[in-house]
Amino acid sequence: MPSQTDLDQGGISRQWLRSYMGPSVGWIYVPLQNVLLIGLNGTYILDPSISLVEINNAGTVTITLPSAANPGGSQPQQALFAKNAITFIDIGGNAAAHPITIQRNNPSDSIMGGASIQITTNFGSLVLQPNPALQSWNSV
Repeated sequence: MPSQTDLDQGGISRQWLRSYMGPSVGWIYVPLQNVLLIGLNGTYILDPSISLVEINNAGTVTITLPSAANPGGSQPQQALFAKNAITFIDIGGNAAAHPITIQRNNPSDSIMGGASIQITTNFGSLVLQPNPALQSWNSV
């Protein structure tokens, strides 16, 4: 039987939490644990709701982060104000031979001062937290 938390059968189990973001934004749903399992070579663009990325692949994997900046415009999506940390884990133990590349989406963003970062240790992990004021992703 498929997972009850993966109701749309899209392969990503999602758990949400209701959080108050202040009077200007109000109540929004923020990701509690939304898991993406990567098992194939390729480039993956993360949805802002993803909080855990598990990589089990013996090949080239590139992951593109969502923007660290707060949304703008006249009708911003409220959920994008909830800047959750994203955990990346090499669950397959292949990162030494096949490094996992994590890159920025927005050229104005940085990842710990650079344009990308790699996981190069078998069973290694990395937790990145967005900082909207500095438009950067920082290691937690």
